[in-house]
Amino acid sequence: METKGMKTRKPLRSFRTPVQIFFVILVALIVLNNALEDTGMSIPLIGSASLHAICPFGGVVSIYEFFSDGRFIQKIHASSFILMAAAFVLAIGFGPLICGWVCPFGTVQEWMAKPGRRLFGRKYNTFVPAGIDKPLRYLRYPVLAFVLYKTATTATLMFQNIDPYYALFNFWSPDVTAAAFAILGAVVAASLFVERPWCKYVCPYGAVLGIFNLFRFFGIRREASTCIDCKACDRSCPMNITVSEKRVVRDHQCIGCMKCTSEHACPIAKTVDFSAGRLKAGSAAIAMIVLVAIFGTVGATSAMDLWRTTNGLGTGKSISEPEAGYMPADIRGSYTFGEIESIFSVPAEDLGAAFGVDGITDIKSFKCKDLEAMYSYLGDQGMEVGTDSVRVFVALYTGLPYDLADTAYLPAAAVGMLKEKASLTQEQLQFLETHTVDI
Repeated sequence: METKGMKTRKPLRSFRTPVQIFFVILVALIVLNNALEDTGMSIPLIGSASLHAICPFGGVVSIYEFFSDGRFIQKIHASSFILMAAAFVLAIGFGPLICGWVCPFGTVQEWMAKPGRRLFGRKYNTFVPAGIDKPLRYLRYPVLAFVLYKTATTATLMFQNIDPYYALFNFWSPDVTAAAFAILGAVVAASLFVERPWCKYVCPYGAVLGIFNLFRFFGIRREASTCIDCKACDRSCPMNITVSEKRVVRDHQCIGCMKCTSEHACPIAKTVDFSAGRLKAGSAAIAMIVLVAIFGTVGATSAMDLWRTTNGLGTGKSISEPEAGYMPADIRGSYTFGEIESIFSVPAEDLGAAFGVDGITDIKSFKCKDLEAMYSYLGDQGMEVGTDSVRVFVALYTGLPYDLADTAYLPAAAVGMLKEKASLTQEQLQFLETHTVDI
């Protein structure tokens, strides 16, 4: 078929969809495996890490703490910094491919768009008036500034408390707040009317990567001489960018999904391309670039012994001195009192006395998760003494930052020891008054 003497092209099968599915499954399995390890189980051939450890935004929010104090904030490790660097290199070359190809939460929003399109047809993704939509798209920059400021001043991962991505992949965890679940529900509901609402209006990491659209090498380019002004590129763009009015797309919202290109939506060959000068890249090439960039980086840094999704515990390595950057939030149920002593210099004997297990022969081999079984009757009453209690105790004992968890309770002996040995704030004392149990 010819249109105005121009060669048309049938849409090609996108390589982006299988890449997206792959990362959704991979992230879900890694996070699940991390949770299962505390129960003594694991998924064969799948790595284990918290969601924070494999999220490049964790590196972004930890930059200030790292360069000012030489350590990461709680729950952030070297892996987050390494992935942050890989994402930045990708963004310089090709824009926010992490947003358009990798991020599982962006993918889930896209999947929710499918029933929205069936319900509303061409009206889908057009409900927000332009006068409201345009300024709303800059809201994610104040959100980014707020998150960076609060994280720098508190040295805690405060964004977790409102993060729908964290809630989605850790819905079973007591660490997920009601606010995070509420925001997740709102985003899912909004996705039935607006495509990628979180990405468009709120996502602080999307705000960071969006800046790279201003100067990236490869970008969306439209050849005006062959354009038939059919607007197919505009209709296909999930971020509502008017590609048909631009020669080169430099919009801060572009996610590099390539839906608008002649490979997919544009019916005229070589009219809308992902290119840099004469160099063009199709979705097959971008899929390969994304996979090589991420797994090549992980493989190379692992070979150099730089890749860390924890700070040493649980790796089978001997730890003889505290490791910089390790925080109470990193303590897991499988860790022993001896391991905690070696990292935080909190004597295992003090841990044993605080939690009522000082009568056992080898106190250093006692695992945090064993507290939950020992005091299961308290958990039934809504006053759990377990791993989170140890995190709180270690944080207050050492003065390291940690978000006090309402679900964590401390034995009276632990509270008495903290009042004697630690320097506590009025807020911390008030917390202990309402989170003390007699055992």
